[in-house]
Amino acid sequence: MKPSENTLLLSAGLVAATLIFAYPLVLPTPLLEPDEGLHATISQEMVEHNEWIVPTFLGEPFLDKPILFFWAQMISLKAFGMTEFAVRLPGLLFGLLGTITAGLLAGRLFGSRTGWYAWLISMTMCIPLAVAQAAVHDVALVPWTNLALLCLWETERAASRRRQLGWLAGAACMFGLAFLTKALIGVAVIGVGYALFLIVSRQLSIGNCLRLAAAIVVGALIASPWFIAMEFRVTGYLHYYFIERHVMGFATATHRHGNSPWWYYAPYMMAGAIPWIWYAVPLIQDEWHRRSEPLRARPQLVFVLCWLFGGLLFLSLAKSKLVTYALPLFPAIAIVCAEAWNRHATRQLSEVSARWFLNLIRFMTALGVIVPLGILIVCQMIIGNTWPAFAWLAAFTLSAGSGITWWAIERKRLNGSVGLIAVWVGGVVCLVMTWPLQNFAENYSERSLARWVNEQETLPEHLILIGEKPGSVIFYLRKEVRQQLRRNQVTSMRIDELQPGTQPGSGEIFAVTNKVLYEHRLPDQHVPGSFTQQVGQFRLYRDQENALSLSQILWRSE
Repeated sequence: MKPSENTLLLSAGLVAATLIFAYPLVLPTPLLEPDEGLHATISQEMVEHNEWIVPTFLGEPFLDKPILFFWAQMISLKAFGMTEFAVRLPGLLFGLLGTITAGLLAGRLFGSRTGWYAWLISMTMCIPLAVAQAAVHDVALVPWTNLALLCLWETERAASRRRQLGWLAGAACMFGLAFLTKALIGVAVIGVGYALFLIVSRQLSIGNCLRLAAAIVVGALIASPWFIAMEFRVTGYLHYYFIERHVMGFATATHRHGNSPWWYYAPYMMAGAIPWIWYAVPLIQDEWHRRSEPLRARPQLVFVLCWLFGGLLFLSLAKSKLVTYALPLFPAIAIVCAEAWNRHATRQLSEVSARWFLNLIRFMTALGVIVPLGILIVCQMIIGNTWPAFAWLAAFTLSAGSGITWWAIERKRLNGSVGLIAVWVGGVVCLVMTWPLQNFAENYSERSLARWVNEQETLPEHLILIGEKPGSVIFYLRKEVRQQLRRNQVTSMRIDELQPGTQPGSGEIFAVTNKVLYEHRLPDQHVPGSFTQQVGQFRLYRDQENALSLSQILWRSE
């Protein structure tokens, strides 16, 4: 590639990265439930108690996630304070690192042009960019997966024994980080995909099996000090996490997210890779016509497809399923789409596939003209808000940008087209997060409830959230208020757990979400207690028997 082409793609990538990974940090978006608020509160509690081993929530050990993401959040909270910025910064940095490592891997496999394209594509696929905005652990697994696969690929192609050991050591370190991020799930996705590649490409041997096993074992040893420390602090942790959570979660449907159909991930993978996944079709069509050729003639593509389908097969066989579990597979889709763009740019596609490819670009850019305006119109109908003039101006600008992309395509400026699409997606992200999300987020946050509690003179005897578990309501409390909390002073309950005639006792509050009231079609009089006021997404109810003032009933002094 020419230096000018590299500069163009780098500039487009920096603009898109700023829009997707930096701009959201300056917005006042509240922490969303359930995961973002819960993880933020756990990290906050660990910082305030100077606890670096055992994640805790309201004093109780939280055993469902390993420590690495909590450590990253703790460092951020200590550096930037108890703010939404500090909570989200690690996830966005991990998300950005995931896109960079996807580009590095693609560049090593297919060349620099595919590497640049893969970087831009991986940062602008719907589900990965959306998940990166939230403080969830799965996003931190993506860079370790990419780098582990890169190291394993290079291990088998090293020119010397010394370089082979170096790459193998790198793979072991990545496995160790994967263990500390998601334990066996991350390691299994990497191991199954790579093992499938060795089998399909007929490269399976005792030597590469031993090297893969050695990397996994050394990685486990690297991560083991924290797991051993957890077992010493919380007896039975290893059995719970590895047997009950992993083995039983894989083999049985008794866990959360169980009983999903085997094809659960397929629609999410397709929709989550929009707007790029369609471009893989011409490439797959060409490869299908080449199916009679030996697979060794194109090992790089076989490697990426084995990673994708091997990981997808493993996740699909598991009984417990969740969309975020598939995040480490999206870079594989990005690399396949990037190689399709590369082949179109270098005229390696067949005539039929090239025509398909060009028509797909035209269709997607035409669709891109109406998407920004359509988002505002649909969200306005759903939420009921009226957007300011600047929002509509931003939408019109994005629509014009999609038209410019069409112009670039017709002028055969492929690099500029990829860059423009990436920047366009970043602009759409900013449009959604600046207006619709701010209205939507308040209905999935506990920030307003926490602010209301902060305004009171004393804590309630018992705050019961119905329809949502405690999470960011604790995070947003003032520090001196949090320090007064007793165990089980803030709890949750399902609406169907309320017995007929149950009333909140003196000093108790039932905080019922609007969602629960809507889903069960419950008028106020069917919820125990008397309605007091609306606070964010919650309606607050108190006991009806006491005739004292609201402050005396709900906020008694100790």
